Formats: sequence, C-alpha cells, structure tokens
Amino acid sequence: MNEKERKVIDAHLHIFGHCEFGDRLAHGIGDEPTQEYLTEKYYGRLGIEKGIVMGNGPLEEQGKNLGEYFYYSAGLDEKDSWLKLEEIESHLQRKRCVGVKLYPGYYELYPNDKSLYPIYKMTEEYGKVLSVHTGMVAGNGGHLKYCRPIHLDDIATDFPGLKIVMCHFGNPFLQEAAAVLEKNPNMYADLSGLIEGAFETETFIKDQSGYLEILKSWMHYVSDYGKFIYGTDWPAVNCFEYREFIKRLVPEQYHEKVFYENAVRVYGLV
Repeated sequence: MNEKERKVIDAHLHIFGHCEFGDRLAHGIGDEPTQEYLTEKYYGRLGIEKGIVMGNGPLEEQGKNLGEYFYYSAGLDEKDSWLKLEEIESHLQRKRCVGVKLYPGYYELYPNDKSLYPIYKMTEEYGKVLSVHTGMVAGNGGHLKYCRPIHLDDIATDFPGLKIVMCHFGNPFLQEAAAVLEKNPNMYADLSGLIEGAFETETFIKDQSGYLEILKSWMHYVSDYGKFIYGTDWPAVNCFEYREFIKRLVPEQYHEKVFYENAVRVYGLV
C-alpha cells in the first residue's frame, strides 16, 4: 500500500480558533488554527479520514460546528468543569462525542482523585473513552506531579471496563507509562505531542537519535502495538513532518494498526 492509499486517523488534535494561544501555536508552524485550514492543507493529501478534537474551553461550546471529518472528546480543562455531571452526560449521549478528556497538570487535581470517579463510572456506562493528559505541560504554569502516568493505574484497576487513553505516552515519564500500559488490558496510549513546534524530521532524528531510541525501547517493552494510537496534537506540529516522525518510530508492519485500526477499535469510530 502506498502512502496516498494508507488510511489515517488523527486521534488527538485541537481546534482553538483564533485566540492568543491557538494563534501562537499555529503561527509557530506556519499554519492557521481553524478546522477549515487543517482539512484543506492536510487531510486529503495525507489520507486522513477522521480526526478527534480534544475539547478545550467552556463545555457548552464544545462539539459545535464541527465538520464531517471530526469527532470530539469533551474536555474538562476549566476549573470545576468536572463537577458539571449533567452537562458531561449530555455530551456522552452524542454520537460524535467519543468520551471525556482530562487535563491534570493544568489544574491541581490528581486523575485518581475519588471526586472524579462519578465521571469515570458514567463514561464506562456509555461505552465511551477516558483520555487523560500525561507528561509534559505547555508553558511554565502547570504542575508535573499531577500528570504522572502511574496515577492512571488506579483508574484502570478500579474501572476494568473503561477504556483509557494515556495521551502523549506519558512523555518523558516513559518507564512509568510503559509499566501502566503493559499491566492493564484496558489502557492505551496515543503518540501525540512527542515533539512540539517547527522541525524537519531527518534533522530531528539525527540530532535526537537517543530520544528516538528511548521511545522505541519502551514501546518495544510493551510488546503490543495494538495499544498505540496515532495523533498529532495539531496545531503544535506540522502534520506532514509528524507523520514522517511516527513512521520512523513505529515498525512498518504495525503502521496500519497505529495509524488507523487502533483508533477505530478503541474509540468506536464508524
């Protein structure tokens, strides 16, 4: 199968629209932070069939006006948004909503805090997916202690029927991330956000060969490429370059799984 024929799902992206943060990220890679720009520049040319938008901002605004290419995960990134159970449930009832996204590190609450368990129970009952930010935070205002992958082990153990996606493979806490993935059959990891900003793939791989080998080693430790899901974290990266990077990270015989099949299976895309 050539690259134009290969089907792709971008299972982790953001559509901020024109705001200070969105403009800064997109303009840093020469893009505009709108879904129209995203689909016109990348989707047809890269064979991307669908994208999953990780929600940001007010819950009542999320999921609105999304084009045919997009599903979304209801994002709880604002203070006390996790207390709005009725509104969260209204999202989970929508076909285009694939689950709930948490942003620990951007607020001071561990993901295994029992106050969040009603959300997990509800997400499990609706057969949707819990996606959780893990690893490095953007900017200096976040707190890394809240976004360690090890905290997800409690959730995976207490909710064995809930599918959980560890966003960003816990990077740079890769040892923890691999252990949690290997232990729990209901845990998955997306490969978004492993690089941020403008970069050229060949130069990056040459300059950061040690980083690439560490990533490969811990993915190999997990020994199940059915657990890894392709995502970009756009507009943090150029989608052409990021696809090339992930192609170099994942053994070729698993490209179909990582770039397409795993997202369909885990997120229940149709």
